[in-house]
Order: sequence, then C-alpha cells, then structure tokens
Amino acid sequence: MAAVAQQGEQSFFPISEISTYHAKWVIRARVTMKGVQRSFNGRDGKSGQVFNVQLLDESGSEISASFFGPVAEMYFPKIDQGKCYTLTGGSVRIANRQYNRCNHRYEIVFDRNAQVEEVADIAVIETVKYTFTDLHALQNKTMPFSADICGVITSVKPVVSFTSKDGKELTKREITIADDTSTSIIIALWGERAKQEDKIFEGNPVICLKGVLVREFNGGRSGSLMEAGALDMTPKFPEAERVRAWWSKSGASANLTNISSALSSNREGLMDLKTLSEKTLPCAVDLCGVVVSFRPIFSFTSKEGKELVKREITIADDSALSMSVTVWGDRAKQDDKLFEGNPVVFIQGVLVKEWNGGRSGSLLEAGSLTFKPETPEGQKVQQWWSAGGSSQSIGQLSQEGGGGTRGPAANAKPATVAEMRQASETVGAEVQVFNVPCRLALVQTMKKGEMQPLYYLACQEPRAGTTLLCNKRVSEDGFCAACNRLGKNAPRLNLRCRFSDFADSAWLTTFHEPAQGLLKTTAEEIRALETGGGGRDAVEAILRQKYFMEPLLVTVRAKMDSYNGEQRTNITCVDAQPLQRGPHGRALLKNIREMIGMLSDTGLMGGA
Repeated sequence: MAAVAQQGEQSFFPISEISTYHAKWVIRARVTMKGVQRSFNGRDGKSGQVFNVQLLDESGSEISASFFGPVAEMYFPKIDQGKCYTLTGGSVRIANRQYNRCNHRYEIVFDRNAQVEEVADIAVIETVKYTFTDLHALQNKTMPFSADICGVITSVKPVVSFTSKDGKELTKREITIADDTSTSIIIALWGERAKQEDKIFEGNPVICLKGVLVREFNGGRSGSLMEAGALDMTPKFPEAERVRAWWSKSGASANLTNISSALSSNREGLMDLKTLSEKTLPCAVDLCGVVVSFRPIFSFTSKEGKELVKREITIADDSALSMSVTVWGDRAKQDDKLFEGNPVVFIQGVLVKEWNGGRSGSLLEAGSLTFKPETPEGQKVQQWWSAGGSSQSIGQLSQEGGGGTRGPAANAKPATVAEMRQASETVGAEVQVFNVPCRLALVQTMKKGEMQPLYYLACQEPRAGTTLLCNKRVSEDGFCAACNRLGKNAPRLNLRCRFSDFADSAWLTTFHEPAQGLLKTTAEEIRALETGGGGRDAVEAILRQKYFMEPLLVTVRAKMDSYNGEQRTNITCVDAQPLQRGPHGRALLKNIREMIGMLSDTGLMGGA
C-alpha cells in the first residue's frame, strides 16, 4: 500500500504513487507551471475550455494535470502558478508523451468532480523542479522533446516583433547558451521574457530554463522556451555553479559545437548522388550536378508572418541519379534563364532528408549556389552530360508529394511479403525500401474488444520556412506541441493494414496518403461517415468492399527507431499504387527464364 503524508488530521497521497490502480486520493502540491486557457473543438464538434498545470509535492515528484470544460472556466482564475493547493476528484490515465513533458508515468484529468482548495504555502515543496539535460545529450534525443537546461549566455539578438499568420502580435528574442560539454544551442524567448532589458542578458550570465521545446530547424536543433516554462536569471543550483566555473576557467575561449547549425555540426562535404543514396539521413552535404529541370518560383507566408520565396530544381550527376533541391529567397528569385539549358551547378550546404520514401534536399541559408563552376568536379559532370548523360536513363532519389501521382521509390528493392519481412528483421542504420506486389486483406478496426481509431486530427499550419504542412497530431483541444500553438487542423488517416500475397501476410502501419489511395476515400469522408447516422458500421462496410479487390504495388519502408529508449524496427507502408500488370508480368517471365536457365546449367531438367 502507498505511503501517505499527513498534516494534522488531513492525509495526502504522494504524487509518486499516483496510478490507475488508486481511484480515491487527495494530493497537496505546488503549481510549478500553469498554461494558458485555450478553446478546443471535440470530436463531437462541441467547443470547450482547457488549461494545463504541473503539480509538485514534498515527495519531489511532479505530474501533469489538465482541467477540461466547466471546471477549466471555474478554476483558471483561482489557480496561480507558485501557490499550493489540495486537489482531488480527478481521473488518472497513462501520460501522453507527445504532449506531456513530465517524467511521471501517469497524468491527471480534472472534470466535473474536481475539488481544488488553496492552502498555506508549504516551504518544503520546491518552487520549481528542474531535471537538467546537458546540451551535448540533446543531440541524441528524438525530436520534438522538452528539456530543462542550464548554460551561460554567449550571445543575444535584439528583440523582434512581428504578426503571426493568424493575426497575433508576437515578440521574441534569440539567445545562444553553452555549457561545460562545449556545446551551444539557440533558444527563442517570447513575450515579456524577450522584452527584458538588454543589460540583463549582457556579461555572460548563467541561466536555468525549464520547459524548452527542442525541434529540428534547418538541419540543426533549436529551442523555444514554452509559455508555461520558467526562466531563472540568477540560479544557485550546483549545475549553475559548475557552468560558471567552467566558463571562467576555459569555456570563454573554448571551441563550441553549435547544434543549431547543420553546417557546423554534421556537414559531410562534396558527395555524388550514388554515395548520398546510401547515407544515413538527415545529413548536410555539398553537391555538384547538372540542372535537368526546374519549377517556377513560389511565394507564401510562413506561420510567423514572414514572406518566403522558393524554387525547386532537380539536379543529376555522373552516377546517373537525380535529386530535387529547394532553393530559397534571392537564390530562388534569379532569372529563369540562369536555370535553362542544363547548366552545371555547385551547391554548398544542402540539408538532405527523407520524404515520401525518397530523398530531397534544401539549400541552407548559410550555403551557396554557384552556376558553371570552374572546378574538376564541375568539368567532370559537364563532360558526362555532353558525352551521353543527357540521353541516359536517370534514376530518381526524390519522390513527388502533395497529392500528385507517385511512382514506386527508385531505390526500392522488389520483394515478396516474406522477403520483405525477413529483410526488415535485420535492418541496420540505413533505411531499407521495398516494392511488394500484394493485396489489401484487412484493416484493423478492433483490438482486444475495443474500437480502434482510423484517423487523428493533425495540425495544418505550414512548417517554418516551407510550404509543407506540420501534420503533427494535435491534442483534444487542437493545440499542436510541435508548433506550440493552436491552429487549423484536419483528419488524417492512420490505419493498421494486413497485406497478403501468394504465400504470406504482414500487418503494416499505413499513414494518410497511401491509406487514401488504398481506400479511394478521403479522411474527411471517413470522419463524416463515422460521425453520421451510420456510425462505425458504415465505415466498415466501405472497408469490406476493398478487401482483395485489386492487386497493388506497395512501397514499404523499414528503419530503426528509438522508442522509450529502446531500439526497434519501424515498418511502414509509404505508398500504394495499382499494380501495373504488364511490367509485373514481364518481370515474372524474366524470373521464370532465369530459373529455367539455372536448372539447365545444373542438368536437373529432363529432356526428350
């Protein structure tokens, strides 16, 4: 039985012992973080209010809690960050790691049964609890994630004010901090924290930050102090004293690795596309190739209200492979004539990432684009193009996105279901891609007697610096942790599908684009059916019509992922197209001829 803290006649349940196995409890805790009150639309279309808090008690344990509906409106003005309260009447559930930044296994939801009362300050409960992560360790964590950081300010930028896409007036300031691992990171401060006088940030003060959201940006890792986070400009923790001592002794003159810069942290130099096709992603490289195609410039507004311009070009080199590269700003605005006539270009500082089962690049701001370079690499590519490369069959590392018709990945290996399964079990650091002829056998709609969701609500705001949508899962109130704000959202399919061929079957996670291709139905139509009069029965009737009806060529991606600190293989369907019977039949005939030839060579075939 869990231990219970007592004060007079009142007993309090330790937060460290909170779990789904204890239904009745009263906790006494300090509110260490309080978020803003937000509006949300539930699956039933009804709107409501929600806000989040983090609660810390004298056992030193911290847990996240959410107030929903009428109790959110009741308690939001009554609960203050830093004060102590007794709380009861909440329900406990497993913590959702996508939104919950506490280390506790569980989280609390307070609804109509909630009872919260303010109590006198409890001195033994800390005001803020930090769980520090050094900056070097940030490089190995899966993004996005939240961290508590202690470091010295090495540089600071002026305050910037701007209007967001949804019309909000925002203020931010970027600072760079470093710690005794000789690592630095850029962190954005917002609102009143950003507006503090410049002199507060001068003189290389050591600071502590709680609740820094770390995300990928331009191939590096950058932080943003969340609104409900904490900033201590005069910390007295042992970690702060250690960083001060390091900075005074050797840190001020140390050679720092800035993990916010892809060019400084993981750039791999000049590389041909064949070598690039085998590199672990993401990576930053230099490329030299001929422009085989280009698109018109495209202008759009980012979520921060910035006017951006981009252009996509496709380059090829003498490895007979091509890849799409996005260029930005003034580089994109250059006259179309510069890109015409298949010029050779040298592109320095290209961030390459996986996209739709292929590989695509983006020219970083600190990079460069040079036309007709007078270098040995440039001459080599030009000679290849002139000597026959222009008429050569060129493979594609990049796959088109955005709802157009896509072909199978160029680097995918043909495989049966059994061969795909066997190869996936031994996948290493490199991503493996397979093309598997098969049919859709089943979509999982129930698991252990419980109905399985077929879609989720996804953020539809553009990622910073791109036209690509965020598409991260939003919370029940519509808040996107990746974008750190409320915004537009839409349903996206997330199915568990069983695919079968002549000998075997396999269950594969199948996300939005391939799922819509399989079902020939949109996520919006699935949601409309499920929320309409027919309910889930109407959806399942549509699904049954698709089983075994059409031969498919399914593109499967297998890669190693880290989940809760453990390495495991992630196998996903990234594309599904109707099987082209002609090319598939010819491939089968070729295999049959090869097998016959092998039998003839070994003398195993009988003759007349």
